[in-house]
Amino acid sequence: MISPASIHAAKVLIVDDQETSVRLLERALQSAGYTSLTRTRNPSDVCKLHREHHFDLILLDLMMPGMNGFEVMENLKEIEQGGYLPVLVVTAEPEHKLQALQVGARDFVSKPFDLAEVVMRVYNMLEVRLLYVKTQRLYEQVVAEQTEQKRLERALQEAKNAADAAEREHRRALLRAVEEPLGIVARSTEMRQVVDLARRVAKVDATVLITGESGSGKERIARLVHDESERAAGPFVAVNCGAIAETWLESELFGHARGAFTGATIARPGLFEAAHHGTLLLDEVGEVSPGMQVKLLRALQQREIRRVGENNSRKIDVRILAATNRDLALGVAGGSFRQDLYYRLKVVELHVPALRERRSDILALARVFLEDAARRMKRTMTGIAPEAAEQLLRFGWPGNVRELENAMERAVALARSELVELDDLPDEICRTVVAASPALTGEVRPLASIEQDYILSALERYGGNQTRTAEQLEIGSATLYRKLKLYGKTGGQRG
Repeated sequence: MISPASIHAAKVLIVDDQETSVRLLERALQSAGYTSLTRTRNPSDVCKLHREHHFDLILLDLMMPGMNGFEVMENLKEIEQGGYLPVLVVTAEPEHKLQALQVGARDFVSKPFDLAEVVMRVYNMLEVRLLYVKTQRLYEQVVAEQTEQKRLERALQEAKNAADAAEREHRRALLRAVEEPLGIVARSTEMRQVVDLARRVAKVDATVLITGESGSGKERIARLVHDESERAAGPFVAVNCGAIAETWLESELFGHARGAFTGATIARPGLFEAAHHGTLLLDEVGEVSPGMQVKLLRALQQREIRRVGENNSRKIDVRILAATNRDLALGVAGGSFRQDLYYRLKVVELHVPALRERRSDILALARVFLEDAARRMKRTMTGIAPEAAEQLLRFGWPGNVRELENAMERAVALARSELVELDDLPDEICRTVVAASPALTGEVRPLASIEQDYILSALERYGGNQTRTAEQLEIGSATLYRKLKLYGKTGGQRG
């Protein structure tokens, strides 16, 4: 093992053309205990400095004038000659992360800096680097000391295996971070399509409407759109419109002037201004009142807002994302939601499928939540027993991903061993059984009666939404409407 004292004494080079960034990184590492720091703002000096000092880590900005970080890494490869390339890249561009790893970088950090994350990644990378150096020294010792060759070869192999295992796990974690951002698990085809569309729409500054049932992960998809957009360096602000009283929502979104109403002792900016140069998520936008819808529409069309109690307007530069578990098209048809606002929000629609519609994600998500809960509760959990896993797959998950997360947190809290067993799960999940095929022990029912019960049950499962029910039953919307009319049940949502 490598001691913390050895890691803090390792030689580190900071390379960035911006003086403020160099000083910020240098101060953060000095505060963390690092004692051998060198810095340069000239990327062409990196190879010369590395030949002289043999740095254990080079903290390298990718975007610099004259010579970019990719060119620097190619030159460093000639010095290392196939050895360990000790480069930790710094980038503000999401697409550069995977590219840098493929070129040879060992890790990456994002701009703007999270200094705690920088210090953690520097420590982890130096630990692997020094283990690699230790392996190389052991190899040299094998060559020099022939009398102890067999013993040292064993030690060399063990050290090399440990270094390789640490490096493989490190790179797997990095690739998972690139492929599954923000903990989004997308094993199913349905969810992969959503993530792919979210990444594509993130590149253009269009308004996006994110639909799906409560707890299905709409805010995580919104955060993915923000993080992969050109506004990623700006703020991400989310507001639950349904959780704020109508009388306060206007002030919350647009801000207010001093004295605008009782209690307004100071002027306060709203969330539109707080999200300037970033992204504002209007969650549960279907709950907004008709009067507030008019004001939202004006803000979206004019790209300006007016604080409550003020006469002058303020320009805003904000990308709007909206999320809802309602069928807004039905709201438009019923007159509760403005058509012009609906189409202004729905430039692109991302529909997040319910968990029951992407069952191949259930166990993968459960393991993620299991690890997270075990880490927070400081418990060691090795996995999920087969009987418990089968029951998770059987359950209908009306509360979607949020319900699964709560179930795994409960299981970790109550588990008697390091494995989640069936009786560690909530009662409603344990009671779930696979529906048996109908037995012909009683009166035989007409097929039309069975079909009617099945169609109405499906309609109830999808909240009365006729379009989605028809899609899942694989029949035409007109066919479904005709059958519902026959049953006297034509009052559902035609989304």
